[in-house]
Amino acid sequence: MNFDLDENQVQFRALVERFSENIGVPERHRTRAMEGGFDRARWQHMAELGLIALAASEADGGLGGSATDCMVVAQALGKAQCVEPWLECGFLSVRLLAGTPMAGQVANGELLAAFAFAEADRHFAMNAAKMKARKTDEGFTLSGEKEFVLHGAVADLFIVSANFDGATCLFTVARDAKGVDIKSYPIVDGSFAATLSLHDVSATYLAGPDRLERVLEDARFMAAAEMVGIAQRLFDDTLAYVKTREQFGQPLGRFQVIQHNMVGGYEKVELMQSALYRVLVASDAHKAKEIRGLKAFVGDAAVAVGHLAVQMHGGMGTTDELGIGHGLKRIILLSKLFGDTATDLAAYAQAA
Repeated sequence: MNFDLDENQVQFRALVERFSENIGVPERHRTRAMEGGFDRARWQHMAELGLIALAASEADGGLGGSATDCMVVAQALGKAQCVEPWLECGFLSVRLLAGTPMAGQVANGELLAAFAFAEADRHFAMNAAKMKARKTDEGFTLSGEKEFVLHGAVADLFIVSANFDGATCLFTVARDAKGVDIKSYPIVDGSFAATLSLHDVSATYLAGPDRLERVLEDARFMAAAEMVGIAQRLFDDTLAYVKTREQFGQPLGRFQVIQHNMVGGYEKVELMQSALYRVLVASDAHKAKEIRGLKAFVGDAAVAVGHLAVQMHGGMGTTDELGIGHGLKRIILLSKLFGDTATDLAAYAQAA
Protein backbone atom coordinates (compact mmCIF):
# COMPACT_ATOMS: atom_id res chain seq x y z
CA MET A 1 0.00 0.00 0.00
CA ASN A 2 1.23 3.52 -0.81
CA PHE A 3 1.70 5.59 2.36
CA ASP A 4 3.26 8.58 0.61
CA LEU A 5 1.53 11.92 1.20
CA ASP A 6 -0.28 13.55 -1.69
CA GLU A 7 0.50 17.09 -2.86
CA ASN A 8 -2.11 18.76 -0.65
CA GLN A 9 -0.95 16.88 2.45
CA VAL A 10 2.66 17.87 1.80
CA GLN A 11 1.55 21.50 1.51
CA PHE A 12 -0.37 21.37 4.79
CA ARG A 13 2.63 19.86 6.53
CA ALA A 14 4.77 22.65 5.09
CA LEU A 15 2.24 25.23 6.33
CA VAL A 16 2.58 23.85 9.86
CA GLU A 17 6.36 23.93 9.59
CA ARG A 18 6.32 27.58 8.49
CA PHE A 19 3.80 28.49 11.17
CA SER A 20 5.98 26.83 13.81
CA GLU A 21 9.47 27.77 12.64
CA ASN A 22 9.99 30.35 15.39
CA ILE A 23 8.46 28.26 18.17
CA GLY A 24 10.90 27.42 20.93
CA VAL A 25 11.06 27.34 24.69
CA PRO A 26 11.22 31.16 25.05
CA GLU A 27 8.11 31.52 22.86
CA ARG A 28 6.31 28.87 24.92
CA HIS A 29 7.13 30.76 28.12
CA ARG A 30 5.90 34.03 26.56
CA THR A 31 2.61 32.48 25.51
CA ARG A 32 1.99 30.74 28.82
CA ALA A 33 2.54 34.05 30.62
CA MET A 34 -0.38 35.62 28.70
CA GLU A 35 -3.93 35.61 30.04
CA GLY A 36 -5.12 32.02 30.08
CA GLY A 37 -1.80 30.91 28.54
CA PHE A 38 -3.20 31.73 25.11
CA ASP A 39 -2.08 33.97 22.21
CA ARG A 40 -5.19 34.98 20.26
CA ALA A 41 -3.10 36.56 17.49
CA ARG A 42 -1.31 33.29 16.71
CA TRP A 43 -4.64 31.45 16.85
CA GLN A 44 -6.01 33.86 14.24
CA HIS A 45 -2.91 33.30 12.12
CA MET A 46 -3.43 29.52 12.32
CA ALA A 47 -7.02 30.03 11.16
CA GLU A 48 -5.93 32.23 8.25
CA LEU A 49 -3.63 29.45 7.07
CA GLY A 50 -6.63 27.11 6.88
CA LEU A 51 -5.32 24.71 9.51
CA ILE A 52 -8.54 24.87 11.54
CA ALA A 53 -10.81 24.99 8.48
CA LEU A 54 -9.24 21.71 7.35
CA ALA A 55 -11.23 19.91 10.05
CA ALA A 56 -14.54 21.55 9.07
CA SER A 57 -16.79 20.38 6.25
CA GLU A 58 -17.27 22.46 3.11
CA ALA A 59 -20.90 23.01 4.13
CA ASP A 60 -19.62 24.70 7.30
CA GLY A 61 -17.22 26.92 5.39
CA GLY A 62 -14.24 24.62 5.86
CA LEU A 63 -11.96 22.67 3.56
CA GLY A 64 -13.45 19.24 4.22
CA GLY A 65 -10.14 17.56 5.00
CA SER A 66 -9.96 13.78 5.22
CA ALA A 67 -8.84 11.81 8.27
CA THR A 68 -5.40 11.50 6.68
CA ASP A 69 -5.22 15.24 6.00
CA CYS A 70 -6.04 16.04 9.63
CA MET A 71 -3.66 13.34 10.87
CA VAL A 72 -0.81 14.96 8.93
CA VAL A 73 -1.53 18.34 10.53
CA ALA A 74 -1.89 16.88 14.05
CA GLN A 75 1.37 14.99 13.71
CA ALA A 76 3.21 18.02 12.30
CA LEU A 77 1.91 20.24 15.11
CA GLY A 78 3.10 17.67 17.63
CA LYS A 79 6.54 17.44 16.05
CA ALA A 80 6.81 21.24 16.09
CA GLN A 81 5.62 21.27 19.73
CA CYS A 82 3.10 24.02 19.00
CA VAL A 83 1.34 25.58 21.97
CA GLU A 84 -1.86 26.32 20.04
CA PRO A 85 -4.69 23.91 21.02
CA TRP A 86 -5.58 22.79 17.48
CA LEU A 87 -7.08 19.54 18.77
CA GLU A 88 -8.99 20.91 21.77
CA CYS A 89 -10.37 24.18 20.38
CA GLY A 90 -10.03 23.66 16.63
CA PHE A 91 -10.71 20.09 15.50
CA LEU A 92 -13.05 19.21 18.36
CA SER A 93 -15.02 22.44 18.22
CA VAL A 94 -15.73 22.51 14.48
CA ARG A 95 -16.75 18.84 14.54
CA LEU A 96 -19.05 19.25 17.53
CA LEU A 97 -20.58 22.44 16.09
CA ALA A 98 -21.09 20.94 12.62
CA GLY A 99 -24.16 22.22 10.83
CA THR A 100 -24.28 25.53 12.68
CA PRO A 101 -22.92 28.98 11.74
CA MET A 102 -20.65 28.71 14.78
CA ALA A 103 -18.59 25.99 13.08
CA GLY A 104 -17.58 28.46 10.39
CA GLN A 105 -16.80 31.10 13.00
CA VAL A 106 -14.46 28.69 14.76
CA ALA A 107 -12.86 27.70 11.46
CA ASN A 108 -12.02 31.30 10.58
CA GLY A 109 -10.72 32.13 14.05
CA GLU A 110 -13.54 34.49 14.95
CA LEU A 111 -14.91 32.29 17.76
CA LEU A 112 -12.99 30.31 20.38
CA ALA A 113 -15.01 27.38 21.73
CA ALA A 114 -14.12 25.02 24.59
CA PHE A 115 -15.56 21.56 25.20
CA ALA A 116 -16.86 20.97 28.74
CA PHE A 117 -17.20 17.21 29.22
CA ALA A 118 -15.43 16.10 32.42
CA GLU A 119 -17.16 15.82 35.80
CA ALA A 120 -15.66 15.32 39.24
CA ASP A 121 -15.24 11.74 40.51
CA ARG A 122 -16.34 10.20 37.18
CA HIS A 123 -12.93 8.68 36.19
CA PHE A 124 -12.93 9.19 32.41
CA ALA A 125 -16.67 8.56 32.00
CA MET A 126 -17.86 10.51 28.97
CA ASN A 127 -21.59 10.34 29.69
CA ALA A 128 -22.95 13.33 31.59
CA ALA A 129 -24.48 12.74 35.01
CA LYS A 130 -24.03 15.76 37.26
CA MET A 131 -24.69 18.41 34.62
CA LYS A 132 -28.46 18.48 34.12
CA ALA A 133 -30.45 19.98 31.25
CA ARG A 134 -34.02 21.13 31.77
CA LYS A 135 -36.49 22.14 29.07
CA THR A 136 -38.31 25.42 29.59
CA ASP A 137 -40.80 27.48 27.62
CA GLU A 138 -37.90 29.56 26.24
CA GLY A 139 -35.59 26.64 25.45
CA PHE A 140 -33.19 24.88 27.84
CA THR A 141 -31.33 25.65 31.03
CA LEU A 142 -28.25 23.87 32.41
CA SER A 143 -27.23 23.40 36.03
CA GLY A 144 -24.15 21.63 37.34
CA GLU A 145 -20.38 21.73 37.23
CA LYS A 146 -17.73 20.64 34.73
CA GLU A 147 -14.05 20.14 35.49
CA PHE A 148 -10.99 20.23 33.25
CA VAL A 149 -12.45 22.53 30.60
CA LEU A 150 -9.36 22.98 28.44
CA HIS A 151 -8.77 26.67 27.63
CA GLY A 152 -12.07 27.51 29.25
CA ALA A 153 -10.52 30.62 30.80
CA VAL A 154 -10.35 32.33 27.39
CA ALA A 155 -13.24 30.67 25.52
CA ASP A 156 -16.05 32.72 23.99
CA LEU A 157 -18.40 29.75 23.87
CA PHE A 158 -18.78 26.49 25.78
CA ILE A 159 -19.94 23.22 24.26
CA VAL A 160 -21.38 21.39 27.25
CA SER A 161 -22.43 17.77 27.59
CA ALA A 162 -25.45 17.40 29.87
CA ASN A 163 -27.91 14.76 31.00
CA PHE A 164 -31.28 15.32 29.38
CA ASP A 165 -33.95 12.68 30.03
CA GLY A 166 -31.25 10.08 30.65
CA ALA A 167 -29.25 10.78 27.46
CA THR A 168 -26.00 12.71 27.10
CA CYS A 169 -26.74 15.62 24.79
CA LEU A 170 -24.69 18.62 23.68
CA PHE A 171 -25.61 22.23 24.35
CA THR A 172 -23.92 25.58 23.71
CA VAL A 173 -23.55 28.23 26.38
CA ALA A 174 -22.25 31.76 25.85
CA ARG A 175 -19.45 32.85 28.13
CA ASP A 176 -21.32 36.00 29.19
CA ALA A 177 -24.60 34.19 29.93
CA LYS A 178 -26.13 34.87 33.34
CA GLY A 179 -25.23 32.21 35.90
CA VAL A 180 -21.85 31.20 34.37
CA ASP A 181 -18.93 30.97 36.80
CA ILE A 182 -15.38 30.18 35.60
CA LYS A 183 -12.36 29.35 37.75
CA SER A 184 -9.06 28.87 35.90
CA TYR A 185 -6.04 26.79 36.95
CA PRO A 186 -2.77 25.58 35.31
CA ILE A 187 -2.43 21.98 34.14
CA VAL A 188 0.43 19.59 33.38
CA ASP A 189 1.41 20.83 29.90
CA GLY A 190 1.64 24.47 31.02
CA SER A 191 -1.71 25.51 29.56
CA PHE A 192 -4.81 26.35 31.58
CA ALA A 193 -8.08 24.57 32.22
CA ALA A 194 -11.14 25.77 34.09
CA THR A 195 -13.93 24.65 36.36
CA LEU A 196 -17.22 25.68 34.78
CA SER A 197 -20.19 26.11 37.13
CA LEU A 198 -23.62 26.73 35.65
CA HIS A 199 -26.65 27.85 37.65
CA ASP A 200 -29.87 27.70 35.61
CA VAL A 201 -27.98 29.04 32.60
CA SER A 202 -29.79 29.56 29.32
CA ALA A 203 -28.46 27.09 26.72
CA THR A 204 -29.08 26.08 23.11
CA TYR A 205 -29.53 22.44 22.14
CA LEU A 206 -26.83 21.30 19.73
CA ALA A 207 -26.89 17.52 19.20
CA GLY A 208 -27.58 14.12 20.72
CA PRO A 209 -25.19 11.40 21.91
CA ASP A 210 -24.50 9.98 18.44
CA ARG A 211 -22.53 13.04 17.37
CA LEU A 212 -20.54 13.07 20.60
CA GLU A 213 -19.48 9.45 20.11
CA ARG A 214 -18.43 10.02 16.49
CA VAL A 215 -16.42 13.14 17.26
CA LEU A 216 -14.69 11.57 20.27
CA GLU A 217 -13.63 8.66 18.08
CA ASP A 218 -11.96 11.07 15.65
CA ALA A 219 -10.48 13.17 18.46
CA ARG A 220 -8.79 10.14 20.03
CA PHE A 221 -7.19 9.38 16.68
CA MET A 222 -5.90 12.96 16.38
CA ALA A 223 -4.56 12.82 19.94
CA ALA A 224 -2.63 9.68 18.99
CA ALA A 225 -1.28 11.39 15.85
CA GLU A 226 -0.09 14.40 17.86
CA MET A 227 1.63 12.10 20.37
CA VAL A 228 3.45 10.33 17.53
CA GLY A 229 4.67 13.70 16.26
CA ILE A 230 5.90 14.74 19.69
CA ALA A 231 7.61 11.38 20.23
CA GLN A 232 9.40 11.75 16.88
CA ARG A 233 10.63 15.22 17.90
CA LEU A 234 11.84 14.01 21.31
CA PHE A 235 13.67 11.08 19.70
CA ASP A 236 15.28 13.29 17.03
CA ASP A 237 16.44 15.86 19.60
CA THR A 238 17.81 13.14 21.85
CA LEU A 239 19.65 11.44 18.99
CA ALA A 240 21.32 14.73 18.08
CA TYR A 241 22.22 15.26 21.74
CA VAL A 242 23.91 11.88 22.30
CA LYS A 243 25.90 12.37 19.10
CA THR A 244 27.42 15.63 20.35
CA ARG A 245 27.40 15.50 24.18
CA GLU A 246 30.76 14.15 25.33
CA GLN A 247 31.50 12.09 28.41
CA PHE A 248 34.88 10.56 29.26
CA GLY A 249 36.34 12.08 26.11
CA GLN A 250 33.84 10.70 23.60
CA PRO A 251 30.23 11.26 22.51
CA LEU A 252 27.56 9.58 24.60
CA GLY A 253 26.36 7.77 21.51
CA ARG A 254 29.57 5.73 21.41
CA PHE A 255 28.56 3.82 24.54
CA GLN A 256 26.81 0.56 23.78
CA VAL A 257 24.15 0.91 26.49
CA ILE A 258 23.15 4.30 25.04
CA GLN A 259 22.96 2.78 21.57
CA HIS A 260 20.71 -0.02 22.82
CA ASN A 261 18.38 2.48 24.50
CA MET A 262 18.19 4.65 21.40
CA VAL A 263 17.41 1.63 19.20
CA GLY A 264 14.54 0.83 21.56
CA GLY A 265 13.26 4.39 21.21
CA TYR A 266 13.52 4.25 17.41
CA GLU A 267 11.57 1.00 17.39
CA LYS A 268 8.76 2.56 19.44
CA VAL A 269 8.49 5.58 17.14
CA GLU A 270 8.30 3.38 14.04
CA LEU A 271 5.71 1.10 15.60
CA MET A 272 3.57 4.09 16.59
CA GLN A 273 3.69 5.41 13.03
CA SER A 274 2.71 2.01 11.66
CA ALA A 275 -0.17 1.82 14.13
CA LEU A 276 -1.53 5.14 12.82
CA TYR A 277 -1.50 3.81 9.26
CA ARG A 278 -3.18 0.59 10.39
CA VAL A 279 -6.16 2.54 11.70
CA LEU A 280 -6.42 4.55 8.47
CA VAL A 281 -6.99 1.38 6.47
CA ALA A 282 -9.32 -0.26 9.01
CA SER A 283 -12.91 -0.85 7.94
CA ASP A 284 -15.61 1.45 9.29
CA ALA A 285 -17.09 -1.47 11.25
CA HIS A 286 -13.88 -1.91 13.25
CA LYS A 287 -12.49 1.64 13.28
CA ALA A 288 -13.84 2.68 16.71
CA LYS A 289 -12.31 -0.40 18.32
CA GLU A 290 -8.99 0.07 16.50
CA ILE A 291 -8.75 3.71 17.59
CA ARG A 292 -9.17 2.80 21.27
CA GLY A 293 -6.41 0.21 20.91
CA LEU A 294 -4.25 2.71 19.01
CA LYS A 295 -4.55 5.40 21.66
CA ALA A 296 -3.69 2.94 24.44
CA PHE A 297 -0.62 1.68 22.56
CA VAL A 298 0.59 5.10 21.43
CA GLY A 299 0.02 6.63 24.87
CA ASP A 300 2.25 4.07 26.58
CA ALA A 301 4.91 4.07 23.84
CA ALA A 302 5.08 7.87 23.59
CA VAL A 303 5.46 8.23 27.36
CA ALA A 304 8.29 5.67 27.22
CA VAL A 305 10.05 7.68 24.47
CA GLY A 306 9.61 10.82 26.58
CA HIS A 307 11.14 9.11 29.61
CA LEU A 308 14.05 7.94 27.45
CA ALA A 309 14.63 11.50 26.23
CA VAL A 310 14.62 12.83 29.79
CA GLN A 311 16.97 10.08 30.94
CA MET A 312 19.47 10.74 28.13
CA HIS A 313 19.48 14.48 28.86
CA GLY A 314 19.98 13.94 32.59
CA GLY A 315 18.66 16.50 35.06
CA MET A 316 18.26 19.15 32.33
CA GLY A 317 15.61 16.99 30.70
CA THR A 318 13.19 17.69 33.53
CA THR A 319 13.54 21.48 33.44
CA ASP A 320 11.50 24.10 31.59
CA GLU A 321 14.66 25.28 29.82
CA LEU A 322 14.53 22.36 27.37
CA GLY A 323 11.71 21.33 25.06
CA ILE A 324 12.12 17.71 26.19
CA GLY A 325 10.16 18.25 29.40
CA HIS A 326 7.49 20.27 27.59
CA GLY A 327 6.97 17.47 25.08
CA LEU A 328 6.69 14.77 27.74
CA LYS A 329 4.14 16.80 29.70
CA ARG A 330 2.00 17.27 26.60
CA ILE A 331 2.15 13.52 25.90
CA ILE A 332 1.01 12.81 29.46
CA LEU A 333 -2.02 15.07 28.97
CA LEU A 334 -2.95 13.60 25.58
CA SER A 335 -2.51 10.01 26.77
CA LYS A 336 -5.22 10.63 29.37
CA LEU A 337 -7.52 12.79 27.25
CA PHE A 338 -10.93 11.09 26.81
CA GLY A 339 -9.61 8.01 28.61
CA ASP A 340 -6.30 6.71 29.99
CA THR A 341 -4.56 3.53 28.84
CA ALA A 342 -6.58 1.27 31.14
CA THR A 343 -9.88 2.80 30.01
CA ASP A 344 -8.95 2.58 26.33
CA LEU A 345 -7.81 -1.03 26.67
CA ALA A 346 -11.03 -1.96 28.49
CA ALA A 347 -13.08 -0.39 25.68
CA TYR A 348 -10.94 -2.19 23.08
CA ALA A 349 -11.40 -5.53 24.83
CA GLN A 350 -15.16 -5.04 25.16
CA ALA A 351 -15.46 -4.18 21.47
CA ALA A 352 -13.33 -7.17 20.51
